[in-house]
Amino acid sequence: TLLKTPNWRPRFRYYHWALSFMGMALCVGIMFITSWYYALTVFFIAFAIYKYIEFQGAEKEWGDGIRGLALSAARFSLLRLEVNPPHAKNWRPQLMLLAKLDTELQPIYPQLLDLANQLKAGSGLVIVGSVIRGNFLEVSDQAKRATANLRADLSDHKVR
Repeated sequence: TLLKTPNWRPRFRYYHWALSFMGMALCVGIMFITSWYYALTVFFIAFAIYKYIEFQGAEKEWGDGIRGLALSAARFSLLRLEVNPPHAKNWRPQLMLLAKLDTELQPIYPQLLDLANQLKAGSGLVIVGSVIRGNFLEVSDQAKRATANLRADLSDHKVR
């Protein structure tokens, strides 16, 4: 598939999206050759069903195609970074900030977020993390709360 999603099932050895598109185009062409008014009627009914489902607000659990495209492009870009060495004019600062949390799972030194934001100069990358000791199954709720707190602090300090 175009996005190379892992849930795509065809295992036909010679599968290619262009072959499927050609099959669809041939089917539509034969529909119009045999009976153009039935073909238009079928397209109108299919469009009406689509609009009805869209109007009724059916729950969609198919994933977002644009998000899939963005993730695919990000993966491709990250893999290309390893191939070529970085050029000096393309260098961007990459910082990792380990935040120490208090008992309420808030960062003890939130000023470090401002410092990291200044060091990256608006064009770098900041990865913020923290360590919570314990068994993951026992502290997973704490980890979720800490993640939410860190994201809120990142938003408050305008760190992107």
